[in-house]
Amino acid sequence: MFTIYSIIPSLENKIGHFFEYNRAFSEAAKINQWKCIKIIPKDCEIGLLSSDWVKKLYKMDPQKKLKNLRNFLPFFKIIKKLKKEKKPVLFMEDFNIQTLILVFICVLLLRPKIKFWLLHRFEYDVMILKGKISLFFSYLIEFCIGKNNMTYMTDSTLIAKRNGYLFKRKFYVLPIPHTEFMNNNRSRKKEILLWWPGGLIREEKGLSTIIELSNLLKNSNLPIKLIIAENSKDKININDKIHLVSSFLTREEYYTLMSKADLILLPYQKQNYRYRTSGIFVEAIVAGAIPITSNNTWMATELSKYNLEELIINWDNKNLLDILMKIHISNTIEEKIKKMKTDYKDFHNIKNFAKILKKISRL
Repeated sequence: MFTIYSIIPSLENKIGHFFEYNRAFSEAAKINQWKCIKIIPKDCEIGLLSSDWVKKLYKMDPQKKLKNLRNFLPFFKIIKKLKKEKKPVLFMEDFNIQTLILVFICVLLLRPKIKFWLLHRFEYDVMILKGKISLFFSYLIEFCIGKNNMTYMTDSTLIAKRNGYLFKRKFYVLPIPHTEFMNNNRSRKKEILLWWPGGLIREEKGLSTIIELSNLLKNSNLPIKLIIAENSKDKININDKIHLVSSFLTREEYYTLMSKADLILLPYQKQNYRYRTSGIFVEAIVAGAIPITSNNTWMATELSKYNLEELIINWDNKNLLDILMKIHISNTIEEKIKKMKTDYKDFHNIKNFAKILKKISRL
């Protein structure tokens, strides 16, 4: 039985990616009859956790990068303890240069016989010095634990190809596992619900586009409503076409909105999402919702596989509302989405996630 220690230094609460991904990872490990221990920051705002969630780390400080090196002692103790386990695996899907340096120092000093599974979410182009520092420390870690004990993973075929070119290593592509929806039967309504998901209001997510869209809605008689998070109300023109929801949705509230919304707006900037995946996009497809996205993004690449180029739009088009209306009433798009949904449900699920992890574990 494998024993996996997942180190998650950026976890703050149950909202967002880190908690859901590691919860799903734990479920996959359980299917494979593995033990999975999640190591998280001492001050993260999560209560009533099971014993396999262990608070040992200092919270990562994105501003004071050298301060993050104080996690050396916690990392050292974790890897020292992992060293004593049978079939030990260190897993990280939340890493940066500082954490790679810490892992290197620890394995250099301890020389543990462990496997290291490292999941890349970003292409090397956006890493410091175009990924050369990450490459350097990854190779040093390989030197300490053995090249065959280091496994590179990603959830994007585009990143697998891109980073594989720089690292000269094979990158294994994993499903995006957190896609459970209890009931997502849909029927067309008179009023179209648009949803810009997420509580983090950032320009890379298309904030300026949503601001412009809210202005268009204010002067429109079309039966369209836009759902946005409360913490964006100071930046966006609030009118009777805007519906505010909590910036910190529970998973149940998130599922409910995903099941009700007709069009999921993902006007993400191509410089940030050219290779990088979007869990929201995958969840939208699995829920049977229609995602609208930008050109030259990972989402656009996925849609093109199903001849859904109609959903890759120019957000600056002055007839944007009419375009969204046409997409909503298109039977052709609806049928294509159903096909994509079937394929996505077959690949992006916890059982398949567990199956692929098991294959990787046998390498």
